[in-house]
Amino acid sequence: MMSYVEPYRLSQRELAGRLGVSTAAVSRLLAQKSDLTPEMAVRLELVFDQSAESWMTMQVAHSLAQARKAVDPRKLTPFVFDAVDAA
Repeated sequence: MMSYVEPYRLSQRELAGRLGVSTAAVSRLLAQKSDLTPEMAVRLELVFDQSAESWMTMQVAHSLAQARKAVDPRKLTPFVFDAVDAA
């Protein structure tokens, strides 16, 4: 979303007005303090002519990257299934 806000010098107030949401909602989204919701993705689709699916794909990629940083694999114990046990 920042790739639209910064180059075009959109204010948070203007963006919020075009999206039909509060300035606080836009502020939280831009500051990455809230995740993109499907409803917001649809709003962005209608305002920026970029599919809601593409907005959601970016959110999922970002969320997964954050989760991978947060989870310590050393604290997890994976299952190991033997082919013999499965029969």
